[in-house]
Amino acid sequence: MKKLLNKADSFIKMPALRKRLFAEAVCTSAIVKFSLLFMPFNKVSRWLGNRNLQVSETQIPSEKDIYLVETQKALKLCDKYTPWPTECYTQALTAKILLHKRAINSVLYIGFKKGENNHFEGHAWLISQSHVITGHCDFSQYQVHSFFS
Repeated sequence: MKKLLNKADSFIKMPALRKRLFAEAVCTSAIVKFSLLFMPFNKVSRWLGNRNLQVSETQIPSEKDIYLVETQKALKLCDKYTPWPTECYTQALTAKILLHKRAINSVLYIGFKKGENNHFEGHAWLISQSHVITGHCDFSQYQVHSFFS
């Protein structure tokens, strides 16, 4: 019971923007997860953006810069507290949707590496304004298969 009260207290003390983004991230993550499980990929792929098209990074206004950090924090909370697994692909796609709503450009990368027993391991990550939003890892280990702007 004490743990629950501590978590409630932490949530109450959170900045309003993070609370709002957390709620939006949970809802969006649920929709993304459901869609990835039950919809054909060609329907979901529309959310990804343009494949292998490199767009120039335009600097976002400073008032939108806070959304990068707060979106990242909201997605970490979402990953921690949702009852469904939010793998890297789900997180990256959720973040892309959240940033797109705020007119912030981002690039979703999908890469692969050879793991143990020559099995391929996939990973997805999202970068915006040279800031890694989701999928923190050693990217040099992964061969980028495709990216979406």
